[in-house]
Amino acid sequence: MGTYDIYLTTLQHYSVDATIVSKIEQLFSDLDNGIENFKKAQAQLKRYRQSVLKNACEGNLVSTEAELARAEGRDYEPADMLLARILKERREKWNGKGKYKELAAPDNTELPELPEGWVWSIFGLVFNVYVGATPSRKRQDYWCGQIPWVSSGEVAFCKIYQTNETITDIGLANSSTVVHPPGTVLLGMIGEGKTRGQAAILEIDACNNQNSAAIRVSEIGLPPEYIFYFLEGEYEHTRTMGSGNNQQALNKSRVQSMFFPLPPLAEQRRIVAEVERLLSVCDNMEATIAESLQKAEVLRQSILKKAFEGKLLNEKELEEARNAPDWEPAEKLLERIKTEKTNTKRKNKGEK
Repeated sequence: MGTYDIYLTTLQHYSVDATIVSKIEQLFSDLDNGIENFKKAQAQLKRYRQSVLKNACEGNLVSTEAELARAEGRDYEPADMLLARILKERREKWNGKGKYKELAAPDNTELPELPEGWVWSIFGLVFNVYVGATPSRKRQDYWCGQIPWVSSGEVAFCKIYQTNETITDIGLANSSTVVHPPGTVLLGMIGEGKTRGQAAILEIDACNNQNSAAIRVSEIGLPPEYIFYFLEGEYEHTRTMGSGNNQQALNKSRVQSMFFPLPPLAEQRRIVAEVERLLSVCDNMEATIAESLQKAEVLRQSILKKAFEGKLLNEKELEEARNAPDWEPAEKLLERIKTEKTNTKRKNKGEK
């Protein structure tokens, strides 16, 4: 088949242009409705995720340890006793300079009531909190070593198994950053974009820069995922703590003073397990929706491609279009276009 024959065949399909246009509009309308429903589902999943995190940290996601202990006829360690034990162990392990200074117990009179067995506390009272640093960029011997170094951009509601940059022992020794153990929760403190308020869990020994705080959760035996999920649920609120003209930026002192609800240890573990189960389902659904949205855009292009190749209509639709009163074969369409073009040239020539 020559070029003209292909062109003629294409025009024969396009002589039923009204049917093709109608078909495209119908398919695009169905596609747009599907995309809109997918986006609604995305928004609903986002709200569901926040609901899971909110209920988790309010004691409404799993049975409380107090309820289970009564039902099973046993004792349990309430959070106030857990907190007292943590503080005692921190005093005994103190090996810093000078006398051990314990933060004052927080005033929680303005905070919501917690479930039985829970207490309000602050990060600085329960955990050691550190702020990192960046070794001098002017010293090449400070960089590309064996010590993972976390930048603020890597603190993005995730688990950190490796870092983009590393520093050397001499770089570590000549800066104020320190290496933290796995299970440390990092909290972004700086950034007007999405960075401030985001959290991450270290799965490796690593140090961090000055734009994030390191909360050593695992070193006292608590599950770091509980604090991680609490911070994820408080993301929007945490962002407002370090923004605005009348607000101080987040820093070590402000992070230490942040309140969080402390459940009994066994309950924390059950909460983490249930949150991970529910969010896993949520993540799978979000991934499916994202994939479907990508396929929808590909399908839009496929519809247009088939339309321009004359393959959009099936044989029945094509036959119905040809039997329409206003159907015009491609040969007549070409002849009419040629005649109109010639007449237009003659008219323009006469006007000149």
